[in-house]
Amino acid sequence: MNKQSEETSDDALSEEQRLQLLTRAGQRNRLVIFVLAGVLGSLMLLSAGLNLYGVLGGGDDSRVVALERQVARLEKQLAVQQVALSNQEELLASQQSRQLTGLFERAEHPDSIAQVSKVLQAQETDYQAVLQGLKVGMADLANMLPGSRSWLNLYNEPIDRALLNSRQRSEEIQAWAEQAAQAQP
Repeated sequence: MNKQSEETSDDALSEEQRLQLLTRAGQRNRLVIFVLAGVLGSLMLLSAGLNLYGVLGGGDDSRVVALERQVARLEKQLAVQQVALSNQEELLASQQSRQLTGLFERAEHPDSIAQVSKVLQAQETDYQAVLQGLKVGMADLANMLPGSRSWLNLYNEPIDRALLNSRQRSEEIQAWAEQAAQAQP
């Protein structure tokens, strides 16, 4: 039993020592927490004070002056850019007008007019031949079918007008070609 009583007394002492150690550690921890809370609180107050000072106008004069200078500089750059833009627009407009003038100049050459008039004359001649063939074919058909004289007279008038218009166009094309040939140096 002796051994048990010695173990219990060692345990009791060590429990007391542990309790004292825990108490001291708790006090130390509380002290560290209070110090940290104080440091953090003072940092927060300092930060809030600096922010408040910055918001309420501390040092704004220098920033405002710097911003005014920057605005003035940007306005000068804008004026220079606007002048450059107007110069570019004028240059572009003059270039476009020169290009359009070159495009719309008369480019009639007597040789090309003669060639075009030949083509147009040939087309009118072919058109007249087709209309004459149509007229002959309609007359033949009317002779084959009894009682078809009324529609033949009805269709002959528009065909005759188309032939007359084609002959007038041929004469105008011929006059155009002769006029171009006379204007040739």
